[in-house]
Amino acid sequence: MKIAVCVKYVPVVARIQFDYENKTIVREGVPSEVNSFDMLGVVRAAELKQSDADEVVVVSMGPPQAKEGLVECLALGGDRAILLTDRALAGSDTLATARALSMVLEREKPDLILCGRNSSDAETGQVGPGIAELMGMPHVGPVSQLDLGEDGRSIVVRRIIDQGHQLIQCPLPALACVTDGVAPESYPDREQMAAAESKPVEEVNCAQLSDDMSQFGEPGSPTWVQDIRLVEPNRIGVIIQDETPEAAARQMADGLQARLDELAAQAASGAAPEASSRYAGGRDRSIWVVADTFRGEPLHVTMEMLGKARELTAVTKSEVAAVAISAQAASMAEGLAAYGADRVLLLDNSSLGPVYSRAVSEALASAIDRERPYAVLFAASADGRDLAARIAANLKLGLTGDAVDLEIDDEGRLVQLKPALGGNVVAPILSKTLPNLVTMRPGLLTPIVPEPSAPFTSEAIGPGSFAGEDVKVLEEQYQEDIGATELVQAQVVVGVGMGIGGPEELYGIREMVNSIGATLATTRNVVHSGWLPHQLQVGISGRSIAPKVYVAVGIRGAFNHTVGIQKAGVILAINSNRRAAIFRSADYGVIGDWKEYLPPLLEAIKPVVAGLTVSPAS
Repeated sequence: MKIAVCVKYVPVVARIQFDYENKTIVREGVPSEVNSFDMLGVVRAAELKQSDADEVVVVSMGPPQAKEGLVECLALGGDRAILLTDRALAGSDTLATARALSMVLEREKPDLILCGRNSSDAETGQVGPGIAELMGMPHVGPVSQLDLGEDGRSIVVRRIIDQGHQLIQCPLPALACVTDGVAPESYPDREQMAAAESKPVEEVNCAQLSDDMSQFGEPGSPTWVQDIRLVEPNRIGVIIQDETPEAAARQMADGLQARLDELAAQAASGAAPEASSRYAGGRDRSIWVVADTFRGEPLHVTMEMLGKARELTAVTKSEVAAVAISAQAASMAEGLAAYGADRVLLLDNSSLGPVYSRAVSEALASAIDRERPYAVLFAASADGRDLAARIAANLKLGLTGDAVDLEIDDEGRLVQLKPALGGNVVAPILSKTLPNLVTMRPGLLTPIVPEPSAPFTSEAIGPGSFAGEDVKVLEEQYQEDIGATELVQAQVVVGVGMGIGGPEELYGIREMVNSIGATLATTRNVVHSGWLPHQLQVGISGRSIAPKVYVAVGIRGAFNHTVGIQKAGVILAINSNRRAAIFRSADYGVIGDWKEYLPPLLEAIKPVVAGLTVSPAS
């Protein structure tokens, strides 16, 4: 068996500095490393080898110095490596990257391709599904467990979703995007690194892959970055120490109230916008919203995207069309219309497979290609990311992942605002192709006030003609009480870290959290230790949230976590370590034992947060 692992050599994002006065990124002296999720793929690939005939090939695209990262991968079990390096690759977006890597991989003919779920610098997770689509194979992700099937011709994986997990069988050849849990974190020792130096690293350039150089780099990229906008820190940074728990609680509660009042004034109004004029007959420059659903019901992010689409149609003067992919698609139509859809496109996938399957992506791609709307919005969820990436590769369209907002400029172009480098940078991205494809981060947009009797039309999307090998759902396990769905919409969140001491403390913390109507969240290390489920994890390998109040309890404040709370309104922190990084990301912090300081703090802020409610669309 041959397993190829795609790895990216990325800057250590936490070490990058930002010159806010000159609005520049300071990269000098910043070391690079193999993306952590990709490294998990290397370790798991090495574990899957069963005989000397099996081979692990590590593939990377990057500058010559990326060879250093490849040697580290070889030290962890790779047999040989390939580095695609060429100045012609400069400016590659995710589609151009997927295309170039797929050309290298086509030469290798691997049985299984592993990629990390996303890279720490771009954070999109589009390249893996794009490679799979270009190579005509099924894919599945994010995967926390991966084994070879008993038949020897498939893999069986555990796919993480917000509400639990799915057990998926995927025929080979296939591609899997791996995440935490798929393999132990490993680092090579000196002897392993020395042995890796003798393993082959082949360098490949673009001319060896194709005579058509327009496929690579900037010319082959359908999206481009207009400029960059640095996001300046806006935290107050007040640190409280040597105060009694009661005095500290009063000070933080007063500060919280004042800060919330300031933010409310800046936002002018937090109310949901009224519905704008509808343009039901305007299919030219139509905006489509692909509903993100669970058990036949649209999730809150769907209403958020419909609200943004309605806002944009004030400029495009066109319809909003919602795409419902479900065996219960027809039952969603009225609700989708109430939140802004003029037309509802129904795709019954009961005989096609899950939303991210090849059959569904081909059916939807055909519909998009036929009607050519102005834009198609997907949720930045496990399903939405995978579906959007496959369609983009299928139709050779630009795709912006994990956007936080959308604008239409004076030239009528859709400007897609995407955060990068841990949210310190927002990149306005434009597309050279139509329709614009974009995935939107949940929890950051506002639905319209619903119109229960809004008129709409509906029509079916045909199942398409796909007849190849595809994924199969073997089992689905949902956890009803983990609070993952509520976390996306929660206005008050309490995050707990390893500093709470142990899982035995969670019962008491949950009671306190519930007493103020808050929702629980956590960090990567807590999840790795088995204290709380992955669905509550916030950060690079979890989710991004935007509550009005976030209370960090016993959280160290590493970049991997704080990237997920940058959109929070006010951040309060309790930590006994005065040097904890969380204080640099907080508005108000108290140095002390959480057991002493948390109960009076939550009691003090209870009347302050009592008026914070979730959106009426929840």
